[in-house]
Amino acid sequence: MSLMKKMKYGVTGFTLGAVFFGGIAFGATTKIEVSLDQIKFIVDNVDKTPLNGKFNNNGTSVPASLSYSGTTYVPLKMVGNMVGKEVAWEGKTKSVLIGDVVGEQKSLTDLPPLKVSSGEIKTNARMEVKGTRYTNGISTLVSAYDPGVLSQSYNLNGQYKQFNFGYASIGTGGSLGQISVYGDGEELWTGNAVTGVGLNEASVSVKGVQELEIRFENQKDEYTYTDIAIINPVLIK
Repeated sequence: MSLMKKMKYGVTGFTLGAVFFGGIAFGATTKIEVSLDQIKFIVDNVDKTPLNGKFNNNGTSVPASLSYSGTTYVPLKMVGNMVGKEVAWEGKTKSVLIGDVVGEQKSLTDLPPLKVSSGEIKTNARMEVKGTRYTNGISTLVSAYDPGVLSQSYNLNGQYKQFNFGYASIGTGGSLGQISVYGDGEELWTGNAVTGVGLNEASVSVKGVQELEIRFENQKDEYTYTDIAIINPVLIK
C-alpha cells in the first residue's frame, strides 16, 4: 500500500457524520490509520462505482469508502442510492431510517395522552440513566402505597405495527419498578426497571391496537417508591 493511499488521521472529536450517516457525529480521542484505496461497487451485476472514489453527500465531497482494521466503511446514504432505498437520520430518536420505515414512525410523546391516572406523570422531562441524559420519554415516581399504579394511554387508531422503547430506573430512592404495556386492555409486555442496571430495550407488537396504555408500578414488597421511565418511545407503521 503506497504512502499516498495510507493516511494517518490525528483526530480530536473525529466526525464521521458526513461520511457515514449524513448527520451523525462520533467522538474519538485516539489516532487511527485508514486506507483510502478505491474499491468498486457492483450492484446486481451493474458497476455503480462513484467517479474518482468520491460521494457527494449533501454538497460535501467525501470518500466513497474507508478501510480500517480489516473492515470497509461506506456512506449509508450512498449505498441506499445504489439499491434504491431512502436513508435518513432522525435525531430525536437517534435512529438511522432505511427504506419503508423512513417517515413511517412517530415518537409516542408527540401524541396527546388520551387518559391520565391520578399522580404525576412527566413527559419529556430530563432523565438520567448511568450518567447518560435523555429528554424524550415518559417518567414518574411511583409509591408502594396509594395509588400504587400510575398509567397513561394514547389513541393509536390501529395505525401502528410496532412499539420500540428503552426503559430504566432513573432514581436512587427505589430499586425495583415494573413497567407494562397494554393494548385495548390486554397486557402485551411487562418488564422490571432496576436501579443501576442501565437502559434496557423493548419491542412490542401493537398491530391493530386502538388504545395503547403504559402502566408504572412499584414492587410493593421491596421499597416505598421508585423513579422509572420509558425512554425514546417510537411507534412504527
